[in-house]
Amino acid sequence: MQAARGRVEVTDLSWRPFGRRDPVLRDITLTLEPGERVLLVGPSGSGKSTLLRAIAGLLETADAGDLAGSVAVDGAAPGSRPGAVGLVLQEPGAGVVAASVGRDVAFGPENVGMPRDGIRSVVTDALAAVGLGDLALDTPTSALSGGQTQRLALAGTLALDPAVILLDEPTAMLDPESAQEVRDAVAALTSRPGAPTLVVVEHVLGPWVDLVERLVVLSDDGRVVADGPVRDALATQRDHLLSMGVWVPGEGPPEPVAVDPALVAAQPGRGGLPPLAASPLAVDRTTRLVDGSRRTRRAAELTEQVRAVPGTLTALVGPSGSGKSTVLHTLAGFLTPTPSDAVRLTSSDPLTQAYSDAAGPADLDAAGLARALAWVPQWSSSTIVASTVLDEVLVTSLALNPDDSKGAEGRQADVDRGRALLAALGLGHLERADPRHLSGGEQRRLAVAAALHHGPPVLLADEPTVGQDRRTWAALVGLVAAYRAAGGAVITATHDSHVIARATQVQHLRAPDPAPEVPANGIPLVARCGPLALLGGALLAVPAGVLSPHWSVSLVVLAAQLVLAVVGLWAPGPGALTRIRGTALRMLPGLVAALSVGWSTWFLAGRDLDPALTVAMRVLIIVLPSAVLIPWIDPDRLGDHLAQRLRLPDRPVVATAAALQRVHSFGEIWRELSRARRVRGLAVSWRAPRTVAAHLGALTMGLLVRTLRAAAELAVAMDARGFATAQSRSWWLPAPWQWRDTVLVTLSAIPLALALLVPMWASALR
Repeated sequence: MQAARGRVEVTDLSWRPFGRRDPVLRDITLTLEPGERVLLVGPSGSGKSTLLRAIAGLLETADAGDLAGSVAVDGAAPGSRPGAVGLVLQEPGAGVVAASVGRDVAFGPENVGMPRDGIRSVVTDALAAVGLGDLALDTPTSALSGGQTQRLALAGTLALDPAVILLDEPTAMLDPESAQEVRDAVAALTSRPGAPTLVVVEHVLGPWVDLVERLVVLSDDGRVVADGPVRDALATQRDHLLSMGVWVPGEGPPEPVAVDPALVAAQPGRGGLPPLAASPLAVDRTTRLVDGSRRTRRAAELTEQVRAVPGTLTALVGPSGSGKSTVLHTLAGFLTPTPSDAVRLTSSDPLTQAYSDAAGPADLDAAGLARALAWVPQWSSSTIVASTVLDEVLVTSLALNPDDSKGAEGRQADVDRGRALLAALGLGHLERADPRHLSGGEQRRLAVAAALHHGPPVLLADEPTVGQDRRTWAALVGLVAAYRAAGGAVITATHDSHVIARATQVQHLRAPDPAPEVPANGIPLVARCGPLALLGGALLAVPAGVLSPHWSVSLVVLAAQLVLAVVGLWAPGPGALTRIRGTALRMLPGLVAALSVGWSTWFLAGRDLDPALTVAMRVLIIVLPSAVLIPWIDPDRLGDHLAQRLRLPDRPVVATAAALQRVHSFGEIWRELSRARRVRGLAVSWRAPRTVAAHLGALTMGLLVRTLRAAAELAVAMDARGFATAQSRSWWLPAPWQWRDTVLVTLSAIPLALALLVPMWASALR
């Protein structure tokens, strides 16, 4: 008989992250028996997510700090056995490890060495269990909504069949039906013989009470203050839990905190018109797969008019994936709807640039957009642009008044108002902290404070109450109520029934139809080739460029490359010009490099044009094939081929593939950062080179910071699915070398052959 698994022992655990004065966890001692189901609760910022990471053995994977005490799972250090502990992160988008849905779920089974024949059924069963069974396995993970991504993260954990499952707010972003599907999946998993130990972090306790046996409560300062059978603890500790802000079952929402409307005085619309109005609209989104095929689907559809009348609260509701966030992006001017003029703005602010009632948010400059509306995204970390909490609140006010037109007193009044907003939201003690180090709930409250500080007429907020305890919810809802009383209009996407009950208008969105399968015809040759052939074709250009002796020979080589590029990118049907245009855009950095190297050679070689042209043409020869071939490499398939065909070590191969998968997302991160700066009023003027340089510098630094943090979160996500201790991985998909791969490599060798043979032919002719 197999011994019970999943015993967790936490002994005198304390943790203080570097840069924090006080510990997040203090002297935690817990023992969880095999198969026990535990609900871990506490106020926002009490260390619940940190404790889950400690149990998973991942506390020091991405963060540094002072750690004391110990954690053991079945008598061993957590993480010492691959797949023994599964963790679903609070922000599941950070835990995506693959470019497609199927590969992402298969990652854990591969790490534990599951045979290839069994992985597919495990993947499909896990997706079906969380309500994603209708998705094609090759659906790009980048095309999923926030709620779908959250369910994908849970599917990846379920596929591992771990001894301990740790869920950090697994239903926070889901509609009631989808949340119930997740709870049903968890209930089915934990009710079978040999079920794993379960620890769930949630703010709303009610739906989980029947699924758990034990309640553990953390205090504000990270201590265990209650521990016992869930119903007994709720009965005996009810008042104490309510005073801590815990959402105790059976208790209605708290009264919103009274906030002075003067803190968030909003600008009204012009002539009694609403500052923002949207007629019925639709938004289509096209997703390009790595093989070059495209899937276009209806991402969102608004069937009724939305009018942001001062003092109103409009709630966008609907199932996860129904396009609520997409509608908010469209109202903010980030996406183009059909019809294109469906969103209109008006303003009475004399400082705002004049525009007609038919103007949309996309028509405004950064300052005009910031004066017209504010935006709180689903993941609030994406809009952070300052290095301290207080500075984050003040960013937009400073951007809209760069010439110090308010004077010293006005500036101080802004600072005082910013501090008052932070205090109202329970963030006053964190004003000098780095906003990127706050908890998810704290970041959401900060995002709302930063959005409202300058008094925009419209607030667009995406799930602003997620991750809030009763006290912080009351503060947040009280601040929004004060903003409405001051003349502001709110449009929010939410699943929070208490917020929906306070709405003056509710817009129901339906889930869009799934994207149809696209046939394989019309896919170019390069998209049909394996990653090793694409990589080899790009690398063959290096010796071709180096060995080309003169610019006249290089011209022949480059002409051959251009012909091969057209052949490789052509396919029946539309799209060839788009692919060639994309290649040309990717060649721009290479052209700049060629011109730079050519000019410096010309300058240093006594103004001799011949060597300058030779060097410049060599650069173009080396760069062009990479611009054509590298974008078609699927990072996941590259990992498969490097490990299975070249027999390279598993760990560096998987890490490289995961890193390349994130590189493909750099463009979206850049756009996200640009949107965050634009809606915060951080303007760039192409007539002022200084602002352009500052803008590009800020975006580059933001991309670097986001990339480093994403890399740290990715390491946590990978290790949470057994990657750190995987001894021998299996590979779900085979890595065949096909005839078309041979054709591609052979064609890619033609420029190299020309670089060698053309000089020989020329010499023979002479």
